[in-house]
Amino acid sequence: MARRRAWLAALLGAAALLNLAPFLYQVGLSLAPSERIFSSPWPFMGFTLDHYRYVLEKLPMWQYAWNTLVFALGVSLGHLLLSLLAAYAFVRYRFPLQEALFALFLVSLMVPFVVTYLPSYLLVAKMGLLNTFPGLILPMLTAGYGVFLLRQHFRHFPREILEAALVDGADGFALLFRILAPASLPTLVALFLIALIGAWNQFVWPGLVANRPDMYVLTVAVQRFAGGEGGSAWGPLMAASVIATLPAFLLFLLFRRVVLETFMEGGVRA
Repeated sequence: MARRRAWLAALLGAAALLNLAPFLYQVGLSLAPSERIFSSPWPFMGFTLDHYRYVLEKLPMWQYAWNTLVFALGVSLGHLLLSLLAAYAFVRYRFPLQEALFALFLVSLMVPFVVTYLPSYLLVAKMGLLNTFPGLILPMLTAGYGVFLLRQHFRHFPREILEAALVDGADGFALLFRILAPASLPTLVALFLIALIGAWNQFVWPGLVANRPDMYVLTVAVQRFAGGEGGSAWGPLMAASVIATLPAFLLFLLFRRVVLETFMEGGVRA
């Protein structure tokens, strides 16, 4: 048994290292002096912060980071609120075509967002919301998986507690925001983090809707830098990529246990 666990741990470690290798290589290139980037297959052959200084001097990275934060927070908070309200409605109330509507939420999980880029772009353009945060955020507020996850979670909440709260005079919103939501805090945090990281890493949609330099998010800014003066400057390009990637990566590392436990729980309950 001990040998089996050791082999399993070694296999999982190798798989994790294989997935982390591109990011580690990117970090190594961003720290390597320019003359050593192509002189060795091993990236950690020197240390310099010149590439980071160059990027921070040439690009308004703080503006791009702020744009990305507003976009990601707007999407994740809106996604969370819509999921919370919809899941509560599906569990607490009975209404016509309830199961059919929930099935539509599940079907929406099978439709990638990229399929809706063109109609969403045309709609945002007609509303005059190009190069605005509402234009960036509103089409991204799809809540299919969030509704499914929270509905499954709420269905297993003890009904005795809800009935006791109703006897005490609690209304629908009190049940949701004073009882169900606090009791489901780990699930809500996990859902919020997944939505936040997904929005932080978005590239195609922000590139379509917010193509004005003062509205660039980090992913779009890095792509524009790569297509311009950074195209042949591999060190600064890798540094810009690390700056764009690192916040979401660290956020997941900090809360990975909450995220994994919540989605494992949701899979078992489903």
